[in-house]
Amino acid sequence: MPPAALTPVDVPGTTPMSAAAVDLAAAGYTEREFYAEGTANRYAGAVPTSLETARVIDRGWPYRTRVIVRAPDARQFNGSLVVEWANVTLGLDGEFVFNEAHEHLLREGYAVAVVSAQRAGVERLKTWSPERYGDLSVDVNACGASGTDLCTDDPLSFDILAQVSKALKDNRGHGRPLPGLHVDNVIATGQSQSASRLTTYYNTIEPLHGFFDGFVYWDRSGQLRPDLAVPAISVNSEAFAQARGPVTTAKYTRAWDVAGTTHASLYGARYIDDVVLRDQSIVGPQGPISFTQLIELSCEVLPAFSTVDSGLVINSAIESVRRWATRGQPAAPSISFDRDADGNLVRDADGDVQGGVRLAQFTAPTAFQVANNGTTFPCSVSGHHLDFTDDELVAMYGTHDNYVKLVRDTMREARMSGYVLEVDEKEAVRAARASDVAR
Repeated sequence: MPPAALTPVDVPGTTPMSAAAVDLAAAGYTEREFYAEGTANRYAGAVPTSLETARVIDRGWPYRTRVIVRAPDARQFNGSLVVEWANVTLGLDGEFVFNEAHEHLLREGYAVAVVSAQRAGVERLKTWSPERYGDLSVDVNACGASGTDLCTDDPLSFDILAQVSKALKDNRGHGRPLPGLHVDNVIATGQSQSASRLTTYYNTIEPLHGFFDGFVYWDRSGQLRPDLAVPAISVNSEAFAQARGPVTTAKYTRAWDVAGTTHASLYGARYIDDVVLRDQSIVGPQGPISFTQLIELSCEVLPAFSTVDSGLVINSAIESVRRWATRGQPAAPSISFDRDADGNLVRDADGDVQGGVRLAQFTAPTAFQVANNGTTFPCSVSGHHLDFTDDELVAMYGTHDNYVKLVRDTMREARMSGYVLEVDEKEAVRAARASDVAR
């Protein structure tokens, strides 16, 4: 597999779309954008239902896209590069893993890249800034007359992701993308729509490329083939659980269901809001709107999103895959929601789902919350929350110390079971102690 050719983007008077919405410099990071070009293969059998290795149809299809690269100082680099397949469900590139897990990634010294692998994202780049992105293309009529059985949507996307990732790992050429860094391992990640594409990659293309060292899926992978010795963890929300059902895992694959979580957490949604409002990249009926406003157009109850922080479990999944790939240390076992004989989620008398990873925001909530909201996507999987009043919190917990103890006990259990990191456990307990809950 050849690497893509990377060229630093330098178009005066323009800025990158979807640049980070956090102070990267304060974390010791730089952010640069590169054009990435090369030629890709088309594959037969690279379809979501297949657990068999694909085969090459033909070669030489040109592409030109972009990748955003966030690099730490060499002294803090941990040797791992996380490459996110940008999600294009909204009609533009979305970084749904980075927005949930960015604090952890920056704290631990990961290099991070976000690849525009699909046509919808690239075409939005071109309309957003023709000067910067006007000559990008990831299709060039690649479907041709081959027929739908041999040419699924975005047929070049699998090679695009892998070739760009290989160029970053090689770290050579003009404008070296990761100056002063030596990449030891590469972890691919994606959420929802891009997680589905990445599932197809794992099952059908990774056996051909043999490139990535691990995979992390956020909501969610489909069935992963059991015969690959490549670590993969899928972190799954309650919001999608009933519709998609459980998957079978094997020696190198895990599925972690997280109780009370929605397709994006409240905290992840706020990060996306900062990005799209700055870029004015989502347009509503009367002009630019936030991600939250877009979601709430289809809600039955407001406000949307759960306060259960799925990013805490994503953090642990990233660390677990890294340890698995570099030290051979397997991740914590799969953990699923309880289901009855008909496959329906089992709930207690209060409606809380049983089983799965249980975080303190679920077992010791400060807000009423549900994982689903009506039947219209995307709010159907975006849930609802409503903060409890002070009187309600006192009635629930009695004393502040009782609340802190419940948070501490829950997070200790999650950490000892391998689904939460120690640093996140300590921060949750610190925040509980500093709160005004039941004082």
